[in-house]
Amino acid sequence: MNQDMLDQLIGAAPASTVDVDDVVRRTRRRRRIRRLAAGGSTAAAVIAAIAVGASLLSGSGPAPAPAPPAAAASPSVPVSPSPSVFALESGTPAGKQRILDRLRSVLEQATTEHAPEVRWIYMPDEPGEKRTPDGRPVMFALDDDTFRAQSGVTADGRKGGFYLSLRAVGCAGGRSCEPFYECAPPVTDCGETRTASGLRLVRYVDRPGQGWRFYGVDVELPDRRHAVHLSAVNYFGGDGSGPSAPEPVFTRAQLEAIATDIAETITG
Repeated sequence: MNQDMLDQLIGAAPASTVDVDDVVRRTRRRRRIRRLAAGGSTAAAVIAAIAVGASLLSGSGPAPAPAPPAAAASPSVPVSPSPSVFALESGTPAGKQRILDRLRSVLEQATTEHAPEVRWIYMPDEPGEKRTPDGRPVMFALDDDTFRAQSGVTADGRKGGFYLSLRAVGCAGGRSCEPFYECAPPVTDCGETRTASGLRLVRYVDRPGQGWRFYGVDVELPDRRHAVHLSAVNYFGGDGSGPSAPEPVFTRAQLEAIATDIAETITG
């Protein structure tokens, strides 16, 4: 574009108010900026240098700062589901579902980290029960705002059962609850400690006879009104099923680590 073309299109520009050469320079500079902006943050630094240099050469004031690079110019980082801390918001069906989803997420992640050899498998809870797919524990919520998970587990050719509950431990006002586990006879292999963050934890082994072994862990949540309970059993099927292995599939250390991870993820 030159002076003759501009005159034909818009008429003669008043010399005293419009610097045509400056308009052309700015137009070309903006085009260069738009092309370079697609190159990302490194190109943005080059753009700034070009803009400053062009302004100095033209004798005009500083050009307007170039627009930030388009969002597509920087590689987007996918946001993957993360079992970050969450609160108990069980007042609505949607809130309950969110708790179940987050509980499943942290349970599966903690199991992968602390017991990578363990696999979730379908375990019937009663005769004739509809089979569910392998690979994920069954999750459900009860009317009293208790959240549960259960599944069969397998590792090294052994099978067993797994149970989880997230529930209130305060029973004031006739509220339905399950008190925090207390070490008492006939369970003798039982002890209380604290997690690294200071949460109260009770771990125990129950041997009720007939070859059954139950590993249990209770961890109190920070609000002191709820607790997470995990148990691993050496039977496979509904309650009362005979032992399927000498010991549960999860070790005591694995169960404690998983329970701790879950409890420290919930703000109460």
